[in-house]
Amino acid sequence: MAQCNGCLKDNVDGFCSSCETILFDRSKVSPQLKFNWEDISKRIDGQPMGFSISGVQRKGFIGKPRGIEMVPKMDLDEKSQYIIKPMLSGFNLPEQSPANEHITMQLAKQLFGIKIAECAFVKFANGTPAYITRRFDYDAKGEKLNQEDFASVLQAAHKYNSKTYQDVGEWLSPLNRVDFLRILIFNFLTGNGDVHLKNISLLETTDGDMMLSPTYDLMNTKIHVKDNLLALNLFKELEQTSLPLGEKYSYKSEDFIEFGKRLKIRETNIKKIIDSFNGNEGEVLAMVDKSFLSNDAKNLYKTNVVENYKLFRQTSQKKPH
Repeated sequence: MAQCNGCLKDNVDGFCSSCETILFDRSKVSPQLKFNWEDISKRIDGQPMGFSISGVQRKGFIGKPRGIEMVPKMDLDEKSQYIIKPMLSGFNLPEQSPANEHITMQLAKQLFGIKIAECAFVKFANGTPAYITRRFDYDAKGEKLNQEDFASVLQAAHKYNSKTYQDVGEWLSPLNRVDFLRILIFNFLTGNGDVHLKNISLLETTDGDMMLSPTYDLMNTKIHVKDNLLALNLFKELEQTSLPLGEKYSYKSEDFIEFGKRLKIRETNIKKIIDSFNGNEGEVLAMVDKSFLSNDAKNLYKTNVVENYKLFRQTSQKKPH
């Protein structure tokens, strides 16, 4: 059965009308690109590239200047509309990384109401998979919006362990703190161990305020590499970096409840968030089955989700204080 390359809607070949609007301003764009990664990489030789998972995920920039055809960004002065990522160049199941990021982003948006950078699963001309996301750092008039990640906001010496999620949360506005708690629980349950300070950003609004940006770079990193449950510690006083890999930052629902309380989120709102995750495990697994992941990758993804849900629902004798 064909699924929309954006939202995974059934019986859609390519993109549904809703995704055409959200991603491409109603243009009928094909998920089969007419260029390859090499056409992008040769244009950015000597220029800085973006990295995330373990420092090796490549990023390029593309636009849609001809209406319906996406093309590589030609030069530094040309505005790019999309970020594109090829498959990983190493690790376990590297060819599954575009579908991994795509399904994780869609889970966040569709099941848990997390605002994301709109995205899609596509293929290069040679058939290799790719992930594209529409840039959110430009306004409707094409003017660049100010975006600042939390490595910069908190003046952190290192993007991973010099600060904690509590440091980030205390900086945010009360409304954003609710969103941030939801994002952290989602990443914990879906196995994303790469939510470091550079993957959390503030974005300038049309009113000039700096608010939490749409979420980006979500994926189940456990498919590709042995990783921690989260990239950073939740709490300021519980630094766990001496623990073995895989045991760091091993939290339960009560820890996220405590985290919400420290951010002064109402307990009724915290409970609603916890309940929304507890009630959606089956829907997460069903949606993974609809994804563009291979069967082996789907099984790994679902196994990891089930294990994380079990940990999330456990109770412990010791609570953070």
